[in-house]
Amino acid sequence: MYTNLMLYKAISKQYNDNEILTYVNHMIPQNVLSQFKSNKYQKDRTFRVVLQWFKNDFMKWMPKNLQCNICNLQMKLQLLSDDSWKVRATEIYECIKCGSKVVFPRYGEIKKIAETRIGRCSEWSMLFGAILNSLSFPTRIVHDYLDHCWNETYIRSKWIHIDSTLEYPISFNHPYYYEQNWSKEYEQVIAFSSNSIEDVTRFYTEKWENEVLKRRMKNKTDRKISMLSKEYLKL
Repeated sequence: MYTNLMLYKAISKQYNDNEILTYVNHMIPQNVLSQFKSNKYQKDRTFRVVLQWFKNDFMKWMPKNLQCNICNLQMKLQLLSDDSWKVRATEIYECIKCGSKVVFPRYGEIKKIAETRIGRCSEWSMLFGAILNSLSFPTRIVHDYLDHCWNETYIRSKWIHIDSTLEYPISFNHPYYYEQNWSKEYEQVIAFSSNSIEDVTRFYTEKWENEVLKRRMKNKTDRKISMLSKEYLKL
């Protein structure tokens, strides 16, 4: 559970960096900004505009299994791990037939992600959270400690689920989607802010009493999260 602490601490700090927020804000097209401002009192509609632009026009999804564009064969993966949050790892895909390569650095620097405009759920949520913060909507990153990341945005005095990788309207305020459609079996879902973490698991499950709580008691999850919080504060 501790491997991502440094990364999420760094992301949360970048969400408060005005230079970074200004940089990503300038990438938003003027027509999107105009629609955003005109709909500022209709929050759901406002987020639809930004979500659809980000998913359909700005970012590109990086598949885990790449095929060579020349040979149409699956490429061989070499994974180079890194201890730095700035580049968590580098994936090198190579075609065993023609030798063509694709290099995919797993950046933790938001400006780098904005420049390359490609990634998976972690890169998407890191960057999208920065974009929403640049639009003056406080936003944090969330990790389910299974295989997915998304964001939460503070709207109407509460944190709302928002996932830029999903199609609208599922991408906005559908916290049970993963459990209902991806068969998620949660133990802990953690939201990261610059100076704290929050256990938000119960907001993403309809099986809290019958399944999740029993799983957490068996695995002493509350104790693990308490230790996680203490380590996070030390960073």
